[in-house]
Amino acid sequence: MIQIEHERCIRCGLCARVCPLNCFICDGGKVRTQHEQFCMHCGQCTAVCGRAAITLEGRPSTELERMKPFPSAESFEALAKGRRSVRNFSADPVDRDILLRALDIARYAPTGKNLENVTWLVLEGRERLRRVADAVVEACRHEKTMAGVIRAHESGADPIFRGANCAVFACADSHYDLSACNCDIAVTFLELALPTLGLGACWAGFVMRAAIMDANVRRVMGVEEGQTPFAGLMVGRPLFGYSRIPARRELRVTWLGDTE
Repeated sequence: MIQIEHERCIRCGLCARVCPLNCFICDGGKVRTQHEQFCMHCGQCTAVCGRAAITLEGRPSTELERMKPFPSAESFEALAKGRRSVRNFSADPVDRDILLRALDIARYAPTGKNLENVTWLVLEGRERLRRVADAVVEACRHEKTMAGVIRAHESGADPIFRGANCAVFACADSHYDLSACNCDIAVTFLELALPTLGLGACWAGFVMRAAIMDANVRRVMGVEEGQTPFAGLMVGRPLFGYSRIPARRELRVTWLGDTE
């Protein structure tokens, strides 16, 4: 499971210090492993080792992708402030290669216990999305707060997917207590990646909510048995560009330290 190439290792001890489950120990001038059965395969040891002396799950560190410089704070601020919830999409289909690149970025989102338990469901085509929207409306028909959405849908409008011809959902086992968090984080990564690739998105809240509650919605979506789509986006090429950053409420922070 964990192998240490001792001819490369300089016994700096960084692997032992960074491992969250103490699977490494510096003993007698040599680094060795302990209770490997508890390793959660997070890769922190391979990431921190500057000498590429650790092989994890048969993957030598020398084969791992090299770190690149992070974007500047200004660049990330521009992305975080400038991304918009897109509700007006062009009729162009979403290029699968572009979407796959965004999904590949999103798979590096953190998950509880490093389970990496998020799977992706991509729905393509307005006819398919319309069938899902029909199921969502039927599942919510008894809710008074959805009356306006239902009327709009039945008049031929698309308040569920906003005219997008693609939607992406993060799914996970509903029995794990952090599955919803894992999916939310993964979709947040995806939503930030999409604008850098020329795509826009909006959280598909009506669908997410109905799918969690209603088995028929999940069936129409094509969700695998035992999985729940906890988070998702409608995705497409934005119809409009934006020139300004909308105002937000003032930052609200409560600081509590040892003296409070």
